[in-house]
Amino acid sequence: MEENNKPQPQYIYVQSPHHYEEDETEIDLLELFSAVWKKKWFIIFVTFIFSAAALAYSMYLPFIYRGVVKFTPQQAGSRAASLMAQYGGMASMLGISLPGGATSPGQTMLALIKSDSVVDTMIDKYNLMEENEWEYRINARDSFLETYVETNEDTNTGIITVACLNEDPQLAADMANTLVDELQKKIAAMSLEDARQRTKFFEAQTLQTLQELTTAEENLMNYQKSSGVIELTEQSKGLLTSIATLNDRIAAKNIEISSMRSYLKSDNPRLKLAESQLQAMQDELKKLEAEQKSKDGGRGLGASKEIGFSVEAIPELGVEYQRYVRELRLAGTKYETMIKNYEAAKLAELTDFSTISIIDYATPPDYKYKPKRARICIMGFLLGGFLSTMYAAWPNFKKQMFADRKKDEDDEDYDDD
Repeated sequence: MEENNKPQPQYIYVQSPHHYEEDETEIDLLELFSAVWKKKWFIIFVTFIFSAAALAYSMYLPFIYRGVVKFTPQQAGSRAASLMAQYGGMASMLGISLPGGATSPGQTMLALIKSDSVVDTMIDKYNLMEENEWEYRINARDSFLETYVETNEDTNTGIITVACLNEDPQLAADMANTLVDELQKKIAAMSLEDARQRTKFFEAQTLQTLQELTTAEENLMNYQKSSGVIELTEQSKGLLTSIATLNDRIAAKNIEISSMRSYLKSDNPRLKLAESQLQAMQDELKKLEAEQKSKDGGRGLGASKEIGFSVEAIPELGVEYQRYVRELRLAGTKYETMIKNYEAAKLAELTDFSTISIIDYATPPDYKYKPKRARICIMGFLLGGFLSTMYAAWPNFKKQMFADRKKDEDDEDYDDD
């Protein structure tokens, strides 16, 4: 009974304020829209002011015209160019490093247009330092390229577009044509200097290879005199060459077989094939030696009347003889290559220059390139509308932001309790 008389605990259920968060968000948006709508005339007025200011600014800007020149980089075809292409590869095979290297023509053209010498010529010719009140030349170059010049290269077709901007359409076209003319002069000067350098290079190389050719001739002549190989007939020379070649092949095959035996078994087909090839070459060498002996009248290892030295010495003499002949032929080939390259360089110095092929010269444009007045007016209208709307909505938005922050702080205090 005493337990029934005890007071029972009372429970109070408090509804969380977050149940209506979605409804509060909708009410906030409505309040923002209502605040903006209350200031609609202010927004219209500010937007009109910005639009009028943008229109006035676009009307104030002068018309800018664009003179355009289109061209492609081109290597002038000539006998000199073809000779350089033909013998340049041969010179590389011989271990001779030629001056110059491969470059991208389009990128080279664009870089030359922006070179200091070309830009300075344009600035001085049209008195742009005084007209624009540029104080320093280094700043004037950058300003000229940013204000007056536009360049573009189509990588698919290789066509380069150079445009000059000016308030006067005739002057814009003249500046574009003059800029391309200065580019051509720059290329011609560089090509002439490059041709002169090539001529000097090939002249020095020709003298060097001539000395090598003379030395090779003297070495062969001295060897022929000392060994008596000079008395060989054409048939004996052929026999001597065959014996020397076979000895070289036999030596190489022996090295190959020794290497194969280190990692192949004795019954391996590849090893057996190499051994059979070696045996065939040895048999061929014996036949050649037997042929030489028969020419000696069956005297075996005696001296041959036809060639004047022992048959035993034929392999060694053949190797030495072929080495001197090889050196002479190589020196002769190098000398011939350098002579032809030297002739091509001399011809290029006189007649052959890298140039450009003009597709379209610049003509005075009959339409303005800029300013884009419609675009400026649209941007002014959008900017004015955005800023005025933000200004009208900001007080209400700020009020709600502080209210939400206070509500979050109260919720945190409640959770702590």
